[in-house]
Amino acid sequence: VLFPQQLSLFYAGRIAPNLGTFIQLTYDSQSGAIGLDNTEFRYAKLVPSVPEGLIYGFTLNNNPTVQDVWNSTPAWQTPFDQRTSAAPSPGAVTQIDGGLTDRGVAGLTAYMWWRNSIYAELGFYRSSPQTFTHTLSGNAGPLDSNNPGGTVVGYAPYWRIAYEHQWDRNSWSVGAYGIQTKISPSGQPVGSFTDQFRDVALDSQYQYIGDEHILSAQTTYIKEKQTLGGTFALTEADNENNDLKTFRAGGSYYYQRTYGGALGYFSTSGSTDALLWKPGALAGFANGSPNSSGWIGEIAYVPWQNVKFTAQYVAYQKFNGASKDYDGNGRNANYNNTLYLLGWFAF
Repeated sequence: VLFPQQLSLFYAGRIAPNLGTFIQLTYDSQSGAIGLDNTEFRYAKLVPSVPEGLIYGFTLNNNPTVQDVWNSTPAWQTPFDQRTSAAPSPGAVTQIDGGLTDRGVAGLTAYMWWRNSIYAELGFYRSSPQTFTHTLSGNAGPLDSNNPGGTVVGYAPYWRIAYEHQWDRNSWSVGAYGIQTKISPSGQPVGSFTDQFRDVALDSQYQYIGDEHILSAQTTYIKEKQTLGGTFALTEADNENNDLKTFRAGGSYYYQRTYGGALGYFSTSGSTDALLWKPGALAGFANGSPNSSGWIGEIAYVPWQNVKFTAQYVAYQKFNGASKDYDGNGRNANYNNTLYLLGWFAF
């Protein structure tokens, strides 16, 4: 039992004409410290002269898809996957589904929203490593190129397109997004050895917002192509070319905006690589497979408009490649099942 396992303070709102921000400060029980979490600064401008409406803007943020307005992309998926230090989480993730967040990045993108239907966004991300010490100065990074999490070489282009249709109290969206990155492996000088990752994803969301009933359903599919020239040259991978695929589907329902719940399925699969996915106690891969899958279920109670209590349970069918003895030390996937109790208060 960890209490509090995590504590976050959010601020969202306008800070100047046409300029707003979303800031998350988080206390983590593992480090015992407070740090900057998902954060973005956004400029938005309405062009009244364009028939049927056009909004354009820019966003500066530290996590690809954190700026997205749909809950079908990784940063704010439904039901929300906690992925915290309270319990082990699968070791294989695509770059756009948490891999770049763990490395530390910052990005600037430009977007447009036309006729309340068509959305397009394009931008670039660069390394912005956090929480490690510069080996020469003894101060905080990111001036040390030997980032222990790996360093993005140059700029990583990010793109997003989506279409949304609204009718009565319904809305439905379909879209695609992706990112292409070149990364120097962990601990290596930037550019000395490089791996390339290309992530392409599809997503969709449906919502019904009524007086008595609120229904929401989301899904996404991510495919990542890995060209591991650097890692292969360092003899840390069996294959120079690998892939990872992630699929998620989830939905939520609320009655009278008070009683609700959510259920979601997640799955990651990919190439077998015994050197890349190594054995090891607790977080290892005994059979060299990155495959993981499971379910997330939650029930929620909203006694007042600004207060929410949630109980969430994460159940693994497969973890780091297997259901039984996945780490080679006798640990089974269901040993990582976790119960979370969460409370939200908005003011």
